[in-house]
Order: sequence, then C-alpha cells, then structure tokens
Amino acid sequence: MLRPFLSKVGYKLDQYRLLSYRDRSSFVHEKLGTRYGGWHVPVMLLDVASICYCVGAGEDISFDIELINRYGCEVYTFDPTPRASQHIERLKRNTSIGENTLVDGDSTQYDANAKVLSHLHFYPYGLWDERKTMRFYAPKNRDHVSHSLVNLQKTHEFFEAECRTVKQVMVELSHPAISLLKLDIEGAEYKVLDSLLTDRIFPRIICVEFDEGHTHQDQKYFERIIQAILKLKKVGYLATHFDQWNVTFVREVESQTSSVAISAV
Repeated sequence: MLRPFLSKVGYKLDQYRLLSYRDRSSFVHEKLGTRYGGWHVPVMLLDVASICYCVGAGEDISFDIELINRYGCEVYTFDPTPRASQHIERLKRNTSIGENTLVDGDSTQYDANAKVLSHLHFYPYGLWDERKTMRFYAPKNRDHVSHSLVNLQKTHEFFEAECRTVKQVMVELSHPAISLLKLDIEGAEYKVLDSLLTDRIFPRIICVEFDEGHTHQDQKYFERIIQAILKLKKVGYLATHFDQWNVTFVREVESQTSSVAISAV
C-alpha cells in the first residue's frame, strides 16, 4: 500500500515542480473544448486568418471545433488512428442529416453544422521528424483510442501508417506559416518539437501534452520534459499556461507579427 501512495505523491510533486517553469505574461487565456480535450489558449492571438494544426484527435475534437466556432479560422486535424477517422466521419454524417454527435467520454454535444465542418480538414496520417511509415502501438486499455509511435505503454499490438514532418505538411498544403500547433501524440512530441526547431518553424502558439508525465518511460522522464520546455524558451517562447502536463507556449517575438515563412522542401 505504501508504494502506490508514494508514487501518487511523487506524481503531484512533479506537477508542482513543473509550474516553476511558467513565465509571467499578460496574455489572457481561455479553455476551448471539453474538460478532457480542451486547451487553454491566448484568446487575442487568433483570428479568422489563423491556420491551426491539431495533431492527435482521438474521439474528442472539441478543441478543433471550438477554434472554428470562436474565430471562423481553418483547422487542420491529423490522426492516423482508425477510430479517430471513424469518429470524424460519424460527426460529418450525423451533421448532414441533422443529428447531434456526442464527444467521446463526455455528455457534451458538438456545436457543429455544415458551415463549421467546412473549415475542418482531416488527414489520416501522423507527424514525426521524417517522412516514413511507422508503427503506432496500442494502449493497454482497449477502451482508449490513442496509439503511440514510441510505444509509451510497452504493448505489442500495432498498426502501420504514414508519417510526415510539419514542414512537409506545410509545403503540401501551401501554408507559409501556421498560427497554432497542438501536439497530443503520446510521447512523439519530443521528435516533432525538435524537427520544428531544426526547420525553423515557429508557430505563434504551441500547445503540448507531455504524455510521459502520465506514463513514464524511465526515471529521466521529467528531465526530458524540462529539456523540451527549455529548448522552446531558448528560441523565444514563453510557457504561459500549465494544465497538469498540458503546456501552452507563446512565442514572445511573434505576439505582434506573423510566423516565419518556410521555403519548399
């Protein structure tokens, strides 16, 4: 009984330690989406012209939908998981016939109509630090939907799917810059963040779930999370909001200008 108690205490202490990396800022944040799938974003830094990439959909795209409802912007959602594709197809199908769709695990209904869904663009592939077909490993709990490129939960079942880099996606979609990047990708966030810095892609807002906070790969998990945070701070990002292991970053030098454009691959 003592070991689970100590583990829980250590978990809470690590969350508390993480808060010491939060930066003071004047940005007003608001949570968009459900309790589970929502994210805190600085509401004044997005508008109708914003291009938002939401990587990792699962069966809760409430954040994606609320971005559209709030700003009327274009949202690009990426997830190769079959259940994620099925969930979005069900939302589109139900909406087309006037039926409501529930967010998975929540009693909330999507606030979506045909006009809202015309701003949602779904792509059934993953993001990584290179273009490659990769294995996505299943979670231990079959009721859960999120699969992991880094096999965060040490399982054996997997499916294979194509992955691309953020830069490749931006070139293919003719996006010279993106306003927001959300990463909820079960441990693959380190690789994707490193690829952003290598390719000098600086979204105005980055929202990251550091999944190792929930599922440690080893005892150095907290160090890896902090190193990722410090790398973003080094290129001008402020860590402006913490919600357990979800962190919102704002690039300070971009708060009044657009993101850096990229060239073709």
